[in-house]
Amino acid sequence: MKTWHWIVLAIISYIGFLIAYLPAAYVADVLHEQSKQELKLSGVNGTLFSGSALSLDASGFRVNNLTWELNPWALFLLKANIDIKGGALRDSEQLYISGKASVNLLSTNTFSLEQTQMLVPAKSVLSQFRLPIAVTANGRFRIDIDTLDMTPQCTALRGNGAWLNAEVDTPQQAVNLGSFEANLSCSEGNLTVEILPENSLQLSANILVDAEGRYEASGQFKPDDALPEVIQQAADTFFRVNQQGFYLIEL
Repeated sequence: MKTWHWIVLAIISYIGFLIAYLPAAYVADVLHEQSKQELKLSGVNGTLFSGSALSLDASGFRVNNLTWELNPWALFLLKANIDIKGGALRDSEQLYISGKASVNLLSTNTFSLEQTQMLVPAKSVLSQFRLPIAVTANGRFRIDIDTLDMTPQCTALRGNGAWLNAEVDTPQQAVNLGSFEANLSCSEGNLTVEILPENSLQLSANILVDAEGRYEASGQFKPDDALPEVIQQAADTFFRVNQQGFYLIEL
């Protein structure tokens, strides 16, 4: 092996050593600044390759007890491949996430997810939408992603979602709505959620979310006769009805 080969190998090994043992706390500070204070890691321990944080706060959501493992070999392809896990699987008040993420180091807006599951408290998700009536919701949204590619537009997505143990609070009582199922896909660069109508509200709807977080939703619903009268009264008050007796959703 020639001398310059050894020099190059030594330099690469040294740089790899520095990256491998780069304190995760330093990386957390950089992410906080680069995200304009929208992303914050607290209680950070370990290194860039293997570390943990007591909490991650991002856009109004929090994940507790986050851990990660980064594949060092992917860095040679200018990618960061990360196994992440955090939150509480069985606590309906907490967010849970487990999956594999890949980020393009030359363009951090380009990333992908594989074999990823998220459980998100319904009240946290619904608080992000402008609804015609104030709704306090219980249960969790389950999101199962087989594959997702963002560039930063949604270019490929295969997965499904559900609202588990759906419940809404009314002034009179809490109303259990059962569960809702949805298909996840991409359409013209938008992330698309197609809510399937086999549910207690006969709710069918499409929700489109673009790369900037802007959204629109359209659909219809007709409450099941077995639901409390308060649900029917709310529908009569806040939604238009069509000739088939379905209430129309336009957000």
